[in-house]
Amino acid sequence: MKTRHLLLLIALLGVSYANAQILGKLKKKAEKAAERTVERRVEKETSKKTDEVLDEVFEENGKKPQKDKNSTSKEEKSTGSSSRNNANIVTGSQFFPDGTIVFEEQFKQDAQGDFPAYWETNSGGEIILANGNKALRMYPNGTYITKTGNLPENYALEFDLITDNLDYKGLSGSQFGVHFSNEKSLNKPKSGAKFAFSLWKGSTTCNQLLVESWGKVSTKINNKIPFKMQDKLNTSTHFTMVVNGPRLRVYVNNEKTIDLPSFLSDNLGNYIQFYLKGTDTNENHIVAISNLKITQEGEDIRSKILKGGFSTNQILFDSGSDKIKKESFEMIEKIGKVLQDDTSMKINIIGHTDSDGDAVKNMTLSKSRAAAVMNYFIDNMGINKNRLMYQGRGENEPVANNSTAEGKAQNRRVEFQAIK
Repeated sequence: MKTRHLLLLIALLGVSYANAQILGKLKKKAEKAAERTVERRVEKETSKKTDEVLDEVFEENGKKPQKDKNSTSKEEKSTGSSSRNNANIVTGSQFFPDGTIVFEEQFKQDAQGDFPAYWETNSGGEIILANGNKALRMYPNGTYITKTGNLPENYALEFDLITDNLDYKGLSGSQFGVHFSNEKSLNKPKSGAKFAFSLWKGSTTCNQLLVESWGKVSTKINNKIPFKMQDKLNTSTHFTMVVNGPRLRVYVNNEKTIDLPSFLSDNLGNYIQFYLKGTDTNENHIVAISNLKITQEGEDIRSKILKGGFSTNQILFDSGSDKIKKESFEMIEKIGKVLQDDTSMKINIIGHTDSDGDAVKNMTLSKSRAAAVMNYFIDNMGINKNRLMYQGRGENEPVANNSTAEGKAQNRRVEFQAIK
C-alpha cells in the first residue's frame, strides 16, 4: 500500500514538473510573441513617420512621390479606372523657374460634367475627377483651344495626360496630339506643325512619336521617332513642351524625347491646339488633360527689348485710372530686374488703351499709366530716371479687334522699347 502511494506521489510530481515545463515554455513563447508585437508596432510607426518625413521632403522640392499602384481613391474611381491605371506621376518640372505664368488651368471654377469656361471646342467634353484633380475629358474627333492670346517667343507648356481603357483593337486609328500654328482657330491650321502619338496601348504602334509640319513653312518635317509610349498609357503622364522661337523640345515624365531646332519656323509657336481622334465614349475610353500651365521665359525680356521691344497685358490698372493693380508688380519687377542687371539699357515705356470712351481721354490715360510704371521703376527699384522715357498712344495702335472683350484686353497693354 505504501509502495502504491509512493508511486502515485512520484507520478503526480512528474506531471507537475511536466506542467511546470510546459507553462514555462508557454510563458517564454508569450513573452516572445509580445516582443514581436511590440517590434511590429514600432516598425509600423517608424515606417509611418519615415513616409511622412519623405513626403515633406518631396513637397518642399516641388515633387510628390508616386502613390502605391494598388491604392484606389474615390476620385480615381470616378473616372471608371482601376487602381492599377492611376498611379500618380511626378510632375512639375520647372524649365523657367524665374518665368511668368502666362496661363494656368486647374479647372477650379468648373463643375463636374460641365465644359470648362476658358476653353473652346468643336466636339464637346466634360470635367471629370482623376487622381484627385479636375481634368478636361476630351471627346472623340475634337479640337480644343484655350482662351489665350498670342503666346510669347519662349515658353514652356506643361500638362498631365490622363488615359484609361485604351487596350481595344478599335483604337488602331486613334491619336492624341498638339498642333502649333500662327493662327487661332478650331480648324486644322493651313500652315502648322504637330506632335502626336497613337493611343492604342494594345499595339506597338504607340511606341513612336509623330512630328510633322505642313503648309507654307520654311522647314518641312515628317518623321516617326521611336519612344516607348506603351508604358505611358492607361495612367497619368506629364508632358513638357519647351518652345524657343523655332526650336521645340518635348519631355515625357521629364525625359527629353524630341529636340528639333527649326520645327516651329514662321512663328508656328504662336498658338496651340489639343486634338483627339479615333476613340469611343461608348467603350469608356478616357483621354483627359489636367494641371496645364504655360510659363514665359523670364530671361527673354532683355532680348525682346533689345530686338525691338515687346508689350505685355500683365500690367493692369484700376478701371479708368493709372493706379497699378498689385498683381502687376511681379511683371514690372521682372522688367526692372533687367534694367538693374544691364545698367547701360535705356527704355521707352508706352501705354495703350482699348477704344472704350473718349479718344482724347484715352490718350491722356495711356500716358499717365506709362508714367506710373516709370515711377515704379524709379521709386521702388532705384532705376535712374535718366534711363527712362514714357509715352501714351491711347487707342491709336490696336493689336486686336476692339469689338470683343478678348480683343480689348489685348489692346490694353504696356509696351517697352529700347532707346538707342
